Amino acid sequence: MYTGPKLINDNLVFGYDTGYGVADNITPTRFYKGAPTTNPIHGQNAVAQNSYTTYSATSSGNWNANHPKAIRAYNAGGGDITGYYNSGVGDAANTHHAHWQLDPILKKPVVVMNDRGDAQWKAKSYGTGLGTWTSQGKTYGDTYTISWLQWVDDLSKNARTGLYTQTTSGSNGFHDGQSTSASSYNTKLRTWQRVYQTYTTANSRNLNHSMASIYMYGHYSPRAVVKVADVQWQWGSTPFPFSETSERSSTASLIDLKKTTDINVSNVSFDSTGQPTLDGTDDYIYPNNITNGSGFTSITAEFVVKASANNKNIIKSNNNAILLHYGGAGFYLNSTDSTTSGYLGWNGKLTGGTGVYEHLVATWDGTTMKLYVNGESTGTTRAYSGGSTGVLRDLNGVVIGGHFNNTQPYFNGDIPIARIYSNALSAEKIKQNYSAYKKRFNLQ
Repeated sequence: MYTGPKLINDNLVFGYDTGYGVADNITPTRFYKGAPTTNPIHGQNAVAQNSYTTYSATSSGNWNANHPKAIRAYNAGGGDITGYYNSGVGDAANTHHAHWQLDPILKKPVVVMNDRGDAQWKAKSYGTGLGTWTSQGKTYGDTYTISWLQWVDDLSKNARTGLYTQTTSGSNGFHDGQSTSASSYNTKLRTWQRVYQTYTTANSRNLNHSMASIYMYGHYSPRAVVKVADVQWQWGSTPFPFSETSERSSTASLIDLKKTTDINVSNVSFDSTGQPTLDGTDDYIYPNNITNGSGFTSITAEFVVKASANNKNIIKSNNNAILLHYGGAGFYLNSTDSTTSGYLGWNGKLTGGTGVYEHLVATWDGTTMKLYVNGESTGTTRAYSGGSTGVLRDLNGVVIGGHFNNTQPYFNGDIPIARIYSNALSAEKIKQNYSAYKKRFNLQ
């Protein structure tokens, strides 16, 4: 049973969690979906069903005995994706082929390749349907990444994965290579882990030939068992988090904790792990349809930030009232566009400075504003009666990390946590939220 500090969710209006600070960034928190991407082979991945039926490729020989627990598998659209066993091997009825089994951990069908019975052909293929590289606007030297969930009972075993294509001379094969880098191997035995391999388009490839199918082989040495699931293909060298659908758009990439607002990340950069980051030039995060434009009578704005530079907006509304601002000497509330005037007396020193995570909270209870850094009050308060478009009240057109024009001081760094409450959290509740994040972000 979980007994650690829990986040306050009462009166939460809007928020997000990008997954930063999680030990295994490949599987971020459930609210973060990952960078915009297209997965052309999504329909070849299996999903859980209410019930399952057995599958037999042939009644000849020992096929049924060699493929225990084989079941039929279906994709998210209800299509049957079961049959692909290779009848071309020397003795198809009496060898061990790749097949679907219900996995007790993932609780859905996965591909199992048992190489302990024999060393003959075992593979799962995925046709990409991409067409020619030329039609995709790609050329020699361009990169692509294949990622997948993998389980092994020998750490020196992996699903030897590659893209089967053709050269200009008509030779078929894995001309861009197969998965042999460290990133394509598990680090834990009998544990599902997301792995990947990045490939570079070889100069020998026929860019006008449309053949491009992923093959995952389970019959390379050593003799062991390998299981795979949730395969994804994408352009580039960054293994983005898995997309269950054909396309993850800029409004399906970062999910509102309340699930009432579409968060647009079309103006956000992404780092080498596929996580959102802000470059300080023109990046911002924009909730498309946040509610309660100017209806708050009290509010809390809470963030975890890691700044790479000072004097940057954290959150700003569309009425030119900077809600929260990260400055060289502290963390401020500001009532104007200016970064040098109009401050409301918030000059609490940041304890960590740039390059480290800070937990920053500002509250307004309708009459008084307060500021907290890493769970502690800065000790400064200010009376503020508010107004229809005042600081910490108007969320109409709110932007996190910048604004809509290039005259604003865009945030440079990461804002992995954002939470807006329709009440002023007490000091005790702010401390509780800080404690929930402290270990995850190594807060001071």
